This record gives sequence, C-alpha cells and structure tokens, in this order.
Amino acid sequence: MCQLTYTEERDRLINDFTAAFTTKEDEYLNGQMNMVSAALSNYLPAIDFEKHESIYKDILLHKKLSILEQSNYESLEYVDMENCTDEILLLLKNKPTIICTFHTGSYRLLNLFLMKNKIPYSLVVGEDVVQRDGIQFQNIYNSLPGNADENNFSIIDAEKANVGLQMLRELKRGRSLVLYMDGNTGSGAATTKNDNRCIVDFLHQQIYARKGIAFLAHAANVPIITATSYRKSNENIKLKFFDPIFPDLSKERNLFAQETTQQIYDLIAPIITAYPGQWEGWLYIHKVANIINMDKASVGKNVGMPTEKVSLDSFRFGIFKINGTSFLLRKGSYSFYTITDHLYDILTKCSMGAVKKDCMEDSLFNQLYEQGVINYV
Repeated sequence: MCQLTYTEERDRLINDFTAAFTTKEDEYLNGQMNMVSAALSNYLPAIDFEKHESIYKDILLHKKLSILEQSNYESLEYVDMENCTDEILLLLKNKPTIICTFHTGSYRLLNLFLMKNKIPYSLVVGEDVVQRDGIQFQNIYNSLPGNADENNFSIIDAEKANVGLQMLRELKRGRSLVLYMDGNTGSGAATTKNDNRCIVDFLHQQIYARKGIAFLAHAANVPIITATSYRKSNENIKLKFFDPIFPDLSKERNLFAQETTQQIYDLIAPIITAYPGQWEGWLYIHKVANIINMDKASVGKNVGMPTEKVSLDSFRFGIFKINGTSFLLRKGSYSFYTITDHLYDILTKCSMGAVKKDCMEDSLFNQLYEQGVINYV
C-alpha cells in the first residue's frame, strides 16, 4: 500500500474529524466546551455564543493537525515565515536565546524549523509531555537529514525541582531553550496562588501569567525571541517571529520579568483575537483567570418584555454533566452549582430554543429569572 502524502493525511484527518465529532452526547466534551464558552464570554465577549461550539471544534482539530505536522517534514513546505530576518536567524544560530512560544496554530512546527536549521536547543515541557511524547520528539530529530549529533537536541522536564539550574546550564553551554508561555505546567501548579506568576492584562480580562521565562532571561542575560504559529488556510501555515527582547540589566529583575511578560502577551493577543479557534489555551485558561470586567458575561440582562416563552441565557450560563451529576455554570465567575436532573432537562430544552414558561413551576421560574439564567424571548 502506498504511503499517504502529508496533504492526503491532513485532508483525511479533517474529514474524519468533521464527520465523527459531536459534543452534546459526550459528557466530557460537553463539559469542556462549556468551559471554553465561559472563557470566550469573558475574554472575547464580542464573539456571539452561537460561534462558541465551532471555535471549540476548531481547537480540537488544530490539536490533531499539529500532532500530524510535527513529524512530517513535508509540512514545512506549507509554512510561510514572517519576520524571520537575517538578524533573528543569526541570533538563533550563534547565540543562546530563550524562544518563547504559545499553543497557537501548528505550534509544533517550530521544533521542525529549529531542527531543519541545525539550531541546538532544549525543549522545556511538563512531565506528562515528556512521558507521552519524549521518545517521539527524539526520534523525529534523529530522522531528519544531517541530525546525527544527538547533543543538539534534548528535552527538559519542567516539573523537576532543579529545572531552573538545568535551564541556566543549558544556556551557558550555548544551547537555546523553547518554552511555552501559556503552558499550564512548569512554573508550579497552574493556579492564581503562585509566586512564579504575575497578573497581566489579556484581551478583555487579566490572567496570572508565568513570569519565570523573562526572569530567567534577565538572570542569564540572554534575549527572548517570541515565536508563534497560525493557519491562514490549510495550504498556508504562518510561523511568525517577533523582534528580540534584550534584558535590561539596569532594571530590577522582578520588575523586568513582569513588564516583559506583559509585553509578550500584548504581542500574541491580536493573533488569538483574529484566530480564536487556533489557541489551545482556551481549554485551561480558567485555571489562571482573573476576571475584572464583570459586564457582558456576568451582569444579568433580563431583556425583553414579559411573554409566554423563555430561553436560557447561554452567553452567561451553561449546563453539563460529570459522571451523571448535573451542573449549572455561571460563566462570568466560573461558579458551579449542582442541580437536579429535572432542572437540567428543563434548561436543556431552554438552551435549544424558546419554551413556554408554564413548563416550570412559578417559584422555579421566578428564581431562574431573577438570577438571569433565563430570559423572555
């Protein structure tokens, strides 16, 4: 049997995914989709709720495409470099740098690019990624033409206690580092209570972001090059580099780390806004969210004159089940409430279209209406 080309594999993957994907019948997918919807409502409130599910599907599809493309050298033929200047390429090849990237687009192609250009580097990822993909990463590197020297690539477990010292040693050896700014591992648990994080403005809200990348750059006196990927079409994958950020050693280290972390998120925000379905961060941003604007996603609207029909305010509320237990999600605050299966069934009908308000008891209707869970239509 003939081996499929990259484009044949890609097109088959897209067709198979599109044909088989469904969220409503799968508890896990439906719950995850509601969390993504909450994130979109909070951070990109201009996007209508009706688009949230398709964005969620795009996120999962791009994850699969990224995995396919990381091990397929042919995929580089469809990559268009942006701002990969001679200065940046010389810097990457001749000086240790911290390459800061995000889980956007076909983000794993950055590894193929570095390997192809014989740039020595260490990939810093969480323990689960090391165990799941570590051997595959090494095999991909070894399989590329001219990469017989295994010392030019290594993987660092971001969960190790001495990871900071290990990264410093790699930089002093002249090897660059690739780190994910938006990763939820590697700087301690992904939580708002963490000394390795700082608050940054991001889109319509704030997040507790990893500041350790910029902190390390200042300590090692090496530049940061931010790189990101996005897909304009299946035939046109972008790999964009931003101008290097050089440490300001006259500035206090923690202050530099906070200001630089904000600067990096300001660089990536327009791309995530333009291509929201290509950022995996929506799957876990709730772990580091800092909601400061409690307007459209959190404040009750109760619009419309009283009528005989009502519907669920799906922009602000969601419903899902975990292990058979029904939950109501207030998206603006990421608050969960257990509800009865009876109420879950009612709200499910309300989420699918207008229903007559007499399908529920007056007391229940009043409570849901006062909380803004349902609105007149």
